[in-house]
Amino acid sequence: MKTVYIVRHGKAVPESAHIVDAERLLTDTGVARTCKIAEYMAESKPVIDQIIASPAERAYATALIIADKLGIPSNKVISNDKLFTGDDSDTINLLHELDDSINSVMIVGHNPVITMVANRFASPRLDSLPTTGVVSVHLDTEKWADLNDAKVIQNFTVWPGML
Repeated sequence: MKTVYIVRHGKAVPESAHIVDAERLLTDTGVARTCKIAEYMAESKPVIDQIIASPAERAYATALIIADKLGIPSNKVISNDKLFTGDDSDTINLLHELDDSINSVMIVGHNPVITMVANRFASPRLDSLPTTGVVSVHLDTEKWADLNDAKVIQNFTVWPGML
């Protein structure tokens, strides 16, 4: 059994002519909502072997906050450019390429791609995964390479407005 947590980054400062998109920071609200979601997740004591985040500041910061609240060492948080510049197929390919010793992974990315990835697994489908929204699914497979054929078992879908 493999578990995937699909996370949209927290609320960030708006784009402007003075801020490069990749350097947009989380707002205070984004930090607070991310902490709230992490606290919700902590109640179930999840074991997450690896967190892969977009290298964009807002996504990586979201990943680090969640890791901290869940007691996951920061060295288990890595970045991958495909979560910033790629499409949903690139993200699914990241999952396919994971070592099978990893049983649980969190990916932290951006809309619209992160919603498209979530909708490959989630039921019901989402129009748009809100900021700091999380979709968690179990995949009935032992190999990441076989995830497309795996039975999907919905774990939970949550975002700050639900709490």
